[in-house]
Amino acid sequence: MATRKAIEEEASALLSRIGVDSTGPVDPVAVANELGLKVYNATFDDEGIHGLIAKRPSNTSIYVNVNDRPVRKRFTVAHELGHFILHLAAGEGEFIDTQDNFRTVQDPDTPWNDVRRAEWEANVFAAALLMPREAVVHAWKEIADPEGMAAFFQVSQQAMTFRLDSLGLLE
Repeated sequence: MATRKAIEEEASALLSRIGVDSTGPVDPVAVANELGLKVYNATFDDEGIHGLIAKRPSNTSIYVNVNDRPVRKRFTVAHELGHFILHLAAGEGEFIDTQDNFRTVQDPDTPWNDVRRAEWEANVFAAALLMPREAVVHAWKEIADPEGMAAFFQVSQQAMTFRLDSLGLLE
């Protein structure tokens, strides 16, 4: 069970380790490729699926819903990277992420279980990867508007608002 702080440190360390400039928008596909993961657009039978990651002995692949908006795809790739770093490091496995998974994470009445915890952790990792703390704090001084911040970091306004709130920048 990782803390928000530990997860954020993991995302920051990853960006440093692979030499990604985290002062502006981070390209999650480039991060995945640096780690040897392949990212594919996919059409799923279930329209509610945003993405999935499958780790096998020979490779690890991330699939994102071809019909999702670009900001949604970026977050999905970063979310799947969170599963890769936090939950699949020790072995093979897979995670399939649907809209229901994301709703479950946000619904305060849903009890915490291993699945909900893993989804929350992957979301925290994705936010920290796409919106690194120092970059957000720095940009906030210049932009000071959630919509402008979302455009700058190429994320949804909802994701940016959650991030700004978690960093204590919204009052």
